Amino acid sequence: MTSTTAPAGMPARPWLAADARRWAAARLPEWARPVWAAATLVVAVLAAVVPVGWDPVCTVAAPCGPMWLYAIGAIGFFVHVAWLFLLPEAALLSAPLLLFWMADPAFRADGGAGRAADAAVVAALCWGWAAAFVRLRVRRRQRALALEAVGEVLLPVPERAAPVRRGVVRIAAGLAGLVVAAVTAGIAVSGDRADRAHAAAAARVEAVVVANGAEDHVVARFGDGTRHRVGVRWPEDHERGSGLPVLVDGEWRRFAAEPYEDRAGLQLLTLTAGGAGATLLLSGAVAAFRVRSLRRRPAPALRVLCGREDGRTVIRPVDGAAGPPVLTYRAAGPGAWARGECVLFGPPAEGAELVLVGTTASGDVLFATTDSPARRWTEPAPDNEPHGPGEHRREAEARVAEAAAAMKPATAPVGWHGGAAGRTLGALLLVGVLVFQVGSNAASAFSGEDWWRSALSVLGSLWLVEKAASMITWRITAGPDGLAVRRYLRTRYVPWADVTRVVRTPDGRLVVRRVRGLEDLSLGAVAFPWWERRRRRPSPATRAAAELTAMVRDPGLRP
Repeated sequence: MTSTTAPAGMPARPWLAADARRWAAARLPEWARPVWAAATLVVAVLAAVVPVGWDPVCTVAAPCGPMWLYAIGAIGFFVHVAWLFLLPEAALLSAPLLLFWMADPAFRADGGAGRAADAAVVAALCWGWAAAFVRLRVRRRQRALALEAVGEVLLPVPERAAPVRRGVVRIAAGLAGLVVAAVTAGIAVSGDRADRAHAAAAARVEAVVVANGAEDHVVARFGDGTRHRVGVRWPEDHERGSGLPVLVDGEWRRFAAEPYEDRAGLQLLTLTAGGAGATLLLSGAVAAFRVRSLRRRPAPALRVLCGREDGRTVIRPVDGAAGPPVLTYRAAGPGAWARGECVLFGPPAEGAELVLVGTTASGDVLFATTDSPARRWTEPAPDNEPHGPGEHRREAEARVAEAAAAMKPATAPVGWHGGAAGRTLGALLLVGVLVFQVGSNAASAFSGEDWWRSALSVLGSLWLVEKAASMITWRITAGPDGLAVRRYLRTRYVPWADVTRVVRTPDGRLVVRRVRGLEDLSLGAVAFPWWERRRRRPSPATRAAAELTAMVRDPGLRP
């Protein structure tokens, strides 16, 4: 096959609806979706660490060390969470390693609550391992079903298909992260070695604590009456007047039970950069390997129907033009806009790399490559708007009828937005959240409040920030060809033919409903239904929903 061969001339087997249904039936069980196992693991780890804590017992007879193993395991849990989503192959290895790490009694919590939390962590790790295993098995099943549909037809990927550099940026970023980790680890390890050398040559001196108000040291009075700073990790544990065994080697002075300086910041930077770097490097290498494997030898080729929906390429079987898509992904290259009959190179499977060959109306051959891993198409989830004869639906239909009766044909584009009142309220909400966060974090810093309380406060404020941003920025403009829908700083254009109606849901969201197979567009929560009921006056979002739905049903009302 030459690089100029059109899809119609390629000897590719058609992907029929029966084969596509068998392929789509090889789906991931709901329990095996990574989000559930990851969320359970995060909650279990926080439950094991936050209430119980982990403070090593440091004594002069058994001094504390640098605690690298503890730090590696702690960061390892969060790296494992990322791998559950991005690298299920790596998650199969990281879960047993974390279980082995937890087998050390030094890293297990005490008490009934601690043991229960540890058991929850173990259960979450086992759940994640099983989910990753099932996910990979489903992918193998999908590839096997696709190869059955292909038969013995294997074709070389066209030469004109643009070279794919997927994974290059991630590989470069991963290497940079590993370099940062290596540098910071070198600094920390060299400091640990220096502390070890000082501790080996130091003399032990008995001192008395006279001040303990600093963050990383206390002031102690030595036997000769002189006062010196002595490095300790927890100054508040050493009361004034208490004895303090100190190791002294020249200007180097440390608490004998804690001969190593606290390098938790360097450890955190090292392990965070290393974990992120390893994740990026591995995911980039996997993507690059898949791309090169597809082009290295003749690949399975299927004749399909391709299209473009909601900014993504969708794939249907050749005899399923009226049915829902089977596969979807973001495509790169001119062929991303191809429609009609195309040839798909590569065995379709979730996470696969593919090459699509299509034609334009004039017969020019176009090529497209995957710009994101392929995913099985799923039916958009229905919202919570009642579809029965509920009060909200009846009120909405009544507003549409009233709007249609009162509206006149538009002679220019018509726009709806939050108005001055809505935008002012959104701005005040943003300012209030900002003032609250600054004040609460400042109070936490002075009072020594636990960091996780501040983190929970920030997470709780994100919902208010999102609602405020939606109220300020939302706008819908109706033009002759369709709607311009803006949320935040992004505007999306929707043809009239793709819109079925616009609704204001009972929880205050404004949603543009689209035809089957296209994802609905939500502008977020932009209204307060309870305030509308109190004022007995519709909000701009409610009016927009009614008038736009009237325009959808009666083209004569459109601009």
